Amino acid sequence: MDHPLVLVLILVLLNFNTDVSGQVVVPSMNPLAVGSNVTLNLVPESPINIGTWSYETTTIVLFYPGGSIVSTSYQGRVSFNRSSAELSISSLQLNDSGLYTVQGMEPVLTAVVTLSVQEPISNVTLRANATDLVELNDTAIFTCSVSSGTSLSYRWMNGSSEVAASDRVRLGVGNSTLSIVSVTRYDEGPFRCEVINGISNGTSQPIGLNVRYGPSNLTMMVVPEMTIGHTAYKTGSDITLSCSAQSKPAVSYKWRFNGVFLNEQSPQLSLQNTRENQTGSYTCLAHNNVTLRYATMTTMIKIVEPISAVSLNRDGKPPILDQSFTLRCEVTGPVDYIHWLINGQVISLNNRTFCSTDNKTMVINPIQFSDSGEYICEAFNAVSNKTSMTYTLVVNYGPEMPVITGPALGETGHNLTFNCSASSQPPSQFSWFFNGSQVVTGSVYETGPLTLASHGGYTCMAFNNITGRNSTVSKMLIVIEPVTMAMVKVMGAQPIADNMFTLTCETTGTIYSIHWMKNSWPLYADNRTDFSMNNNTLTFNSVQDSDIGDYQCSASNPLSNMTSSNYRLIVNYGPEMPVITGPALGETGHNLTFNCSASSQPPSQFSWFFNGSQVVTGSVYETGPLTLASHGEYTCMAFNNVTGRNSTVSKMLIVIEPVTMAMVKVMGAQPIADNMFTLTCETTGTIYSIHWMKNSWPLYADNRTDFSMNNNTLTFNSVQDSDIGDYQCSASNPLSNMTSSNYRLIVNYGPEMPVITGPALGETGHNLTFNCSASSQPPSQFSWFFNGSQVVTGSVYETGPLTLASHGEYTCMAFNNVTGRNSTVSKMLIVIEPVTMAMVKVMGAQPIADNMFTLTCETTGTIYSIHWMKNSWPLYADNRTDFSINNNTLTFNSVQHSDNGDYQCSAYNPLSNMTSTEYRLIVNYGPERPVIMSSDIAMTGHIVTFNCSASSQPPSQFSWFFNGSSVETGSVYETDPLTLASHGEYTCVAFNNITDRNSTASKMLTIIAPVTMTMVKVIGAQPILNERFSLTCETAGTVYSIQWMRNGWPLYADNRTDFSMNNNTLTFNSVQDSDIGDYQCSASNPLSNMTSSNYRLIVNYGPEMPVITGPALGETGHNLTFNCSASSQPPSQFIWFFNGSQVVTGSVYETGPLTLASHGEYTCMAFNNVTGRNSTVSKMLIVIEPVTMAMVKVMGAQPIADNMFTLTCETTGTIYSIHWMKNGWPLYADNRTDFSMNNNTLTFNSVQDSDNGDYQCSASNPLSNMTSSNYRLIVNYGPEVPVITGPALGETGHNLTFNCSASSQPPSQFSWFFNGSLVVTGSIYETGPLTLASHGEYTCMAFNNVTGRNRTVSKILTVVEPVTMTMVKAMGSQPILNQTFSLTCETTGTIYSIQWMRNSWPLYADNRTDFSIDNNTLTFNSVQHSDNGDYQCSAYNPLSNMTSTEYRLIVNYGPERPVIMSPDIAMTGYIVTFNCTASSQPPSQFSWFFNGSQVAAGSVYKTGPLTLASHGEYTCVAFNNVTGRNRTVSKILTVVEPVIMTMVKAMGSQPILNQTFSLTCETTGTIYSIQWMRNSWPLYADNRTDFSIDNNTLTFNSVQHSDNGDYQCSAYNPLSNMTSTEYRLIVNYGPERPVIMSPDIAMTGYIVTFNCTASSQPPSQFSWFFNGSQVAAGSVYKTGPLTLASHGEYTCVAFNNLTVRNSTVSKMLTIIEAITSVTVKRNKLPIASDNLTLTCDVTGHYDTIYWMKDNLSLVLNNTLNSDITISNNSLHFSPVKVSNDGNYQCVATNLFGPNTSPKYQLLVNYGPKSVNISGPVSVVIGSVTTVTLKCSADSRPISEYGWKFNNQSVLGTGPMIAVIASLENAGDYTCVAKNPVTNISMSNTISVDVTGHSNAPPFQARVGLMLTALLALSLCL
Repeated sequence: MDHPLVLVLILVLLNFNTDVSGQVVVPSMNPLAVGSNVTLNLVPESPINIGTWSYETTTIVLFYPGGSIVSTSYQGRVSFNRSSAELSISSLQLNDSGLYTVQGMEPVLTAVVTLSVQEPISNVTLRANATDLVELNDTAIFTCSVSSGTSLSYRWMNGSSEVAASDRVRLGVGNSTLSIVSVTRYDEGPFRCEVINGISNGTSQPIGLNVRYGPSNLTMMVVPEMTIGHTAYKTGSDITLSCSAQSKPAVSYKWRFNGVFLNEQSPQLSLQNTRENQTGSYTCLAHNNVTLRYATMTTMIKIVEPISAVSLNRDGKPPILDQSFTLRCEVTGPVDYIHWLINGQVISLNNRTFCSTDNKTMVINPIQFSDSGEYICEAFNAVSNKTSMTYTLVVNYGPEMPVITGPALGETGHNLTFNCSASSQPPSQFSWFFNGSQVVTGSVYETGPLTLASHGGYTCMAFNNITGRNSTVSKMLIVIEPVTMAMVKVMGAQPIADNMFTLTCETTGTIYSIHWMKNSWPLYADNRTDFSMNNNTLTFNSVQDSDIGDYQCSASNPLSNMTSSNYRLIVNYGPEMPVITGPALGETGHNLTFNCSASSQPPSQFSWFFNGSQVVTGSVYETGPLTLASHGEYTCMAFNNVTGRNSTVSKMLIVIEPVTMAMVKVMGAQPIADNMFTLTCETTGTIYSIHWMKNSWPLYADNRTDFSMNNNTLTFNSVQDSDIGDYQCSASNPLSNMTSSNYRLIVNYGPEMPVITGPALGETGHNLTFNCSASSQPPSQFSWFFNGSQVVTGSVYETGPLTLASHGEYTCMAFNNVTGRNSTVSKMLIVIEPVTMAMVKVMGAQPIADNMFTLTCETTGTIYSIHWMKNSWPLYADNRTDFSINNNTLTFNSVQHSDNGDYQCSAYNPLSNMTSTEYRLIVNYGPERPVIMSSDIAMTGHIVTFNCSASSQPPSQFSWFFNGSSVETGSVYETDPLTLASHGEYTCVAFNNITDRNSTASKMLTIIAPVTMTMVKVIGAQPILNERFSLTCETAGTVYSIQWMRNGWPLYADNRTDFSMNNNTLTFNSVQDSDIGDYQCSASNPLSNMTSSNYRLIVNYGPEMPVITGPALGETGHNLTFNCSASSQPPSQFIWFFNGSQVVTGSVYETGPLTLASHGEYTCMAFNNVTGRNSTVSKMLIVIEPVTMAMVKVMGAQPIADNMFTLTCETTGTIYSIHWMKNGWPLYADNRTDFSMNNNTLTFNSVQDSDNGDYQCSASNPLSNMTSSNYRLIVNYGPEVPVITGPALGETGHNLTFNCSASSQPPSQFSWFFNGSLVVTGSIYETGPLTLASHGEYTCMAFNNVTGRNRTVSKILTVVEPVTMTMVKAMGSQPILNQTFSLTCETTGTIYSIQWMRNSWPLYADNRTDFSIDNNTLTFNSVQHSDNGDYQCSAYNPLSNMTSTEYRLIVNYGPERPVIMSPDIAMTGYIVTFNCTASSQPPSQFSWFFNGSQVAAGSVYKTGPLTLASHGEYTCVAFNNVTGRNRTVSKILTVVEPVIMTMVKAMGSQPILNQTFSLTCETTGTIYSIQWMRNSWPLYADNRTDFSIDNNTLTFNSVQHSDNGDYQCSAYNPLSNMTSTEYRLIVNYGPERPVIMSPDIAMTGYIVTFNCTASSQPPSQFSWFFNGSQVAAGSVYKTGPLTLASHGEYTCVAFNNLTVRNSTVSKMLTIIEAITSVTVKRNKLPIASDNLTLTCDVTGHYDTIYWMKDNLSLVLNNTLNSDITISNNSLHFSPVKVSNDGNYQCVATNLFGPNTSPKYQLLVNYGPKSVNISGPVSVVIGSVTTVTLKCSADSRPISEYGWKFNNQSVLGTGPMIAVIASLENAGDYTCVAKNPVTNISMSNTISVDVTGHSNAPPFQARVGLMLTALLALSLCL
């Protein structure tokens, strides 16, 4: 070789392949056709001084400074551009496909690209195996072939849909064949195949299939449909049955009726004027004579005659209560069923109500009131139903027992009224009788003023003239006098606790009862409190504290009562047990106080005793200062000088001394990690307890920490780092405690593994610091090593500026000189360079909705990763968004509105990153459907505003149309004042002049007039009760609805209230009182409403039956008042009559003093002068005298149980009634107790124990009563049957006791008998020790020596011995599955019962398990696995039991069906292992067979390496040598070969937007299924994408941008799969509407660049026009320097030479002039407290000026800037302050944005202030040589300083002076500070005091000497 340098370069390049450039190779086209040319470009473009281009491993060209060398094989075919590193290759061949690499050494870079050279496709041919097929029977096979072409992909189309593989559709031979198994009618096509490669495509001619099918989906329609609710057709109906089916060719039809064919072969069957005999089953049969298939469908048709009439009548007599009643329902026409209803509800049949078999007759027997109501019957059949007229049923009855209302008691002089009523239908008539004589007729009887003669019986008789029955009731009237006095008095001594005490109630007047009260609450007798017979005496048998209170007695009779005043009861008692309060514990030196108290009345006196000696009197005892001698017993005695009683209590006092010291000390060695360590707590004083704490928290013992017995020692068994802390111990007793100070525990340890902190990555030129730390006590020492060599000691290591040589391992070693241990750790440091640039740029056309749009991220520097963000949030790929491999390109496959936002990209490496500025993405679209906002309805005279909006970018323009005529432009349309002519359709049209689309929306507007008047008016007569009455609602205006209200609530129609059709009239059919109220009507339409004022409805009625109030009984001498009232509107007038003669008018009648002549009838008449009606009522008045005596006496013999016994009640006075009481409760007759007719005799027919008690009788008339004193009844009886208590079972050697009792009055005597022999007398019998001879009958006899009767009872005693043994044994053979097996329970002893258990749970018999009679044998009829377990039996008698040990039951069985564990499928060359298992007891033996021949024995069989001959059946036989059974199972093994190839190929032409495009998946190997993926995600068929039958072809019916992506296919079988490499699909389209990116406005002198983009594939070509004239070609047009003549329209035309389309867009450019200079100027030097002005000087036009300070906008409305103002372009400080310091800028803005001035730094000059002198103020000669004073002052600029000594200037200036320490230099030193700018001076003075003795030179010499020394020192420094 002539170029040794070149050889060196090649060798270097071959070994220098690090790529740090981020550049890529972009071919001019890829893939390419054979014979075409290609140019490979490096992007971004970059010249390379030294490098190579190579193909695979072959070098094409080598270039270097000064020249290049082309490989011999490429000479004449390649050209190389050195300036751009571009490589061109011509005449490409198929073998030129492969990897091309450019490598650079200067600069260093590597970039690659893969080229694909392909042969074009020609002559695509499609063939089919057959075209005439039968559905589901035949298979269609298509084959697609080409004459020429490489890298082929196939796509199958069925019509416009791509064919996708499925279980019926299969693609084979690389997707070139399509098989459709079991074709269906939807597979007719036409079918085409498309063949595609990277450079060309082709499509075959279509082939269609003729698929015959059917009949299917057979349907039958019946016309007309049956009426809703009917189940049949009416006779005479015309019916048509129609039959249809899907079929090819068309089917033939036949019809059957009830299985018989009809003479009809058309798809329709007509039935005319149908009769009932045409009811039946109709069947349609459809037949296809090609497919030879049938289909049938059947329906039922029923014909029925309708019902014509229904009537309901009574059958027999009318309804009478408790008698039978019948209704009959008569129906004309056929009837299926009849319903009976009462009051609209279906009648439920019961034991009183039943119907005949046909439901036509209903019988109610007996009829009851509940049966009243309105009855109807309703008849039904399949086509009709009819209801009868209503039959109203009212039940006649009565009269029932009358009821008299009126008082039973009256006072003389009063009038009384009795009312009589009786339930009856029809109503009863009434008659009144007094003491048997008739006095009046009518339901009301009124007496005159009562006298004693009015006493008697008043009888009312009710008579029903329909039922012919009468009923009578009587009422006694009694006349009495009132109670007049009641008073509580004490009987005997005052109340003493536990003594008897008595109170009595003194009364005057007739007393029926006396009641006692305590503290106003009723008082009842109890075990300490008794009442006398008449309740007037209250006795406390033992009065207690709880009886204290206020006592009253209340005396009463039925007409009056009186209650006494309070009597206060206070009980004397005590003293009770005293209580001492005071401490039980005390400390020496303290005083204690004891308090003693005791409950007592009157209060007690107290004495104190100490250890038995009296020390003080009084309730309080206070000790002196306590000593240990104060320890002892303190006793308090309480004494009551009234009761003479005392009570004592004692208390112990303990004296202790306090805790005074607690300290933590170390025991033994210091704490070492993992060693034992002990702390002790030293204390003084009485110690009750010690507690330990760590860090103030309680400490408890654990597995490493122990406490001593008294808790004073704490031991760490193995002290750890976790034990470090502050430890304390706390000692305490009940009165004091002390806690020790902290003991700080620190544990020595380490060092542990060191930790290096510091970066792992660094940049050259930077210093890094590493810190090393290691946990250690005491702290460790550290050494550093770099790549093994020591570099420094100490924990910190700081590198110098980093270089690449700084890369390596840094090691830190930690050493503990106490523990003698070291520990090491290392860290790697890597050095890199930073990222320096990131920028988002647009690739291709601007964003158009639904089109593809791409952004790229340009970067420089070492890039580890790129991230994209939208609106500052991370962005991730989705089904519309893709990222390139290195993430630097973001592609929107179909850009949408949702993609609008600010986009940024961030480039990173570990030490630096950079984020681009925002790129604002706005997508053009629309308009979408407009939305009109307005009301739907409006009123005349109003103005309506319509707002129209439509989503659109840019915003839409709008036009308005009314009823089709244009009325307005713009988004808002406002009508004129509305009229009825304004009604109609308002239409809004939205238009986007960019997208050239429009969209329309319409809205109807309805015009109405408002409601203006509503008023309620009466129609016809005024409201009269039970008559018809109407109201109307008068309205004006458009009324949509009327609503009625009553009392503010909505009103609805009911059975009495109706509304007219339009709701404006309200009618009451029968107006009632309940209708009274305020009525309103409300009229409304959608826009207005009005409610009328109230109409008050008042109904006139009455008078109804009057009511007389007043007594029916009275006593002579009293006055009575009668009141009469009657319900009436308007109110009634009243007249009174006595015994028929008028006595007074008015509603009230008052009698004079009553006499016997006042007895009679008082009548009131009510009259309504409006209704003209009157109504009358009467009342009887009776006068009587009082009862005076009542007493209980015995009649005949004393009471004997079961004998008759009689008591009589002797009385004096007029007696109306006598009542008996027992123990204060009323007594009523029963089956053993009778009363005489007048109730004065009480007879016990058979007196019983239960009759014992206190008996009284009470005699009464209506006005007085009297109750007898108690008669105590005690009944003699018995004895009853005795009862023996005692055990029925006993064991020998034990004693037993029997008790006998019997109920008897007087008590019985008892005798005992054993087996018939007398053994003892008395109620108790105790046996001696029991023997077996003690077994027998024990009898008890009870005898009553009064009744002379005896009764006997016996009890059997049984003696037993205990159970001693139980054991479970097997009976017969061992347990075998499904056979019988028995266990027996062997026992000794007396056995009452045996219980079996399994696994400790009780066992019960079931359908497989039986027990013997005595339960000792357990038999399994068919023993099962579930019976396995541990069995026990338990034997019992009443006194003992025993359970056996466990018997383990295991059941032998099997083998059950074996199970083979192995794969079902395997690949050749592999070894398969079969495992056979079978459930068996004992375990089975196994044999293996292959295709019937034995191959092995044992449960496991392993094959050799598999071949296809290994395919077959593998059988396992399991054998149980105990049961003699075997079981067999087989398994098929399938052997397959793996999938070895998958590849995606294009079928036909290249992908063109909206055209069909197909991909095919070529495979080799056994293929079970094929799956397609796009961008690694599964792909499924949709309305644009189809798969072939076998899924090997993917067809896009209309390929879209969204289909772009990387496609792969995966082929599978059960054992292997393979996924193809990616096929990149890019769809050609466009150009879409171009987008011009440029400013809308610019300034003269500037150059503007227009960028035109249009979404297009391949990219478009562009032309530029200015004001109609072409000015440039290309996507970018750059103007020259702008002038005003550059203003105008710039147009871009985009052209796609593939789609031959163009698209145009224009943009206006406006020219203005700009700001050229902005500076800040000041008016003078800034000095604090002066005014200052800063001015913004601007050259050029500006709109606004604002100010900034320190890069932030200047805010003037805060406290800090309160003295700053702005006027025009000036900033004024009034005055300027130091706080105003900062960097100021002014910003001038115009349309192009802000122009900012350079920073002006404002530094305000001030001072001096705060002059300070530092230095000593007192020195001693000899201690120092010189005194140095330093002066400082706050000032800007720095002040100049001068000094004075004793107010005289000295030489020299400066902030510091030094003087010799001498007596002469003592004095005042003054420092003067002066600001040279502000010209302000300030001073301060300090006095220096010098003591001692010296000879010093004069001051000036000294100062000069010192200043000279300071000067020399400064020069040296």
